[in-house]
Amino acid sequence: MKKTLFLAMLFACLGTVPAYAGYYVSGSIGAALPGDVEYKSPTPAEVDANVMYDAACAFNGAFGYNFGNTRLEAAIGYQQNGFNKEVDSDGAVFFTAFNPVTQTVVTDIHLSLLTVMANGYYDFKAASGVKPYVMGGAGVAHFNSGDAWVDSTYFAWQLGAGIGVKLAKDTTLDLGYRLIMPVGVKDLDNWHVNWETHNIMAGVRYEF
Repeated sequence: MKKTLFLAMLFACLGTVPAYAGYYVSGSIGAALPGDVEYKSPTPAEVDANVMYDAACAFNGAFGYNFGNTRLEAAIGYQQNGFNKEVDSDGAVFFTAFNPVTQTVVTDIHLSLLTVMANGYYDFKAASGVKPYVMGGAGVAHFNSGDAWVDSTYFAWQLGAGIGVKLAKDTTLDLGYRLIMPVGVKDLDNWHVNWETHNIMAGVRYEF
């Protein structure tokens, strides 16, 4: 009797699993809108600096599992933003940078960010075929400032929101926003480096 009751409960639970639960892959491309890279000196007498970079393309790919209203995934992302200018706290403006490793002035500078993240999503029920979502993730980011002052890997987190629009039975159009921020970044002189990027992405998710 107990065995029969247990099996009945097990099959009842399995019956509640959504039919669309399963693995998926996704790919997206979008605009990477970087904030200023803020260099904060540990010594009050030294001049702080803000380094500005241009907008660029961001790329992201992921493999995950859809549980129904929640999703978990492993994702990798990359962006490379071109150097615009440096503005020091004393008002000085520079359109080149000094590379402390090669001891040369650099004009063609690119900030790059490579991220590997574990992300979680919650999909809200809305109109048929449309699901708004919120997401958060954490992982590691390799931050390269392009002028050798920062070139290392750090902890990073991200938050975002978006909307999924069903295109076909197994295919979803994904439109979303991401705030990505590396944590604890320091340069060669042990200055604190604060930076974030705002990414607006469009992509496709395929479930199988």
